Amino acid sequence: MATLCIEGRAFFIGDLHGERRQLSQLLGNVGFSPEKGDRLICVGDLIDRGPDSVACLDLLELPWFHSVLGNHEAMLMDALSGDTDCLNSWLRCGGQWFEALEDGERDAVVAKAQRLLPEVPLGLEIQLPALDARIGVVHAECPHDDWLSFRQACQRGLDSRQEFHCLWARDTLSRMGKGEYPTPVANIDALVLGHTPQQMFRSYGNRVWLDTGAGYPAGRLSLLSAEQILELVR
Repeated sequence: MATLCIEGRAFFIGDLHGERRQLSQLLGNVGFSPEKGDRLICVGDLIDRGPDSVACLDLLELPWFHSVLGNHEAMLMDALSGDTDCLNSWLRCGGQWFEALEDGERDAVVAKAQRLLPEVPLGLEIQLPALDARIGVVHAECPHDDWLSFRQACQRGLDSRQEFHCLWARDTLSRMGKGEYPTPVANIDALVLGHTPQQMFRSYGNRVWLDTGAGYPAGRLSLLSAEQILELVR
């Protein structure tokens, strides 16, 4: 897990999925200014489906952009391991843009992914002194119902079940669809998640789901400020 203290404004976006132009429009709408201390946090899935995965991967090199690892970045890393099944699985799930690149571009993406993605955390804690709040970020689900327990597990090293939860799980939303609602995740003010596309961002307890289908024809990218996130969970 990584920890980030933000003194300026903090904004959160859902699964990006190659939609760099949509992101630029949203940042323009809020007057986003890295020079004034503004920072952007993503729930992962920077790549695949949308029109500009390369430019979205490039965001990881910018000092004002922060993200947790999404399952699509994990699939890319598995594909680069040389496993043909992993490569084919990733291509079926939106990675076709990679095959369409010229050889030199493809080599540059491979080098960048191998350099940047291993450093992207599965969990991120955003400390906001001006708001006296802490916001956790995980792509799919937090594998613990207590943020402190999750932080300790990250320090020890997550096992495969915990990693699966962070990257792939949809159990909480599935249970909510059956009328089974979760208790809040303890010891964190809000937990921001993505992974499962919704028509609108939604919240329950102290969880907020921000994936509104960017990269799909009828989807869009959602951006909320830290203040809006905290208002949703109060």
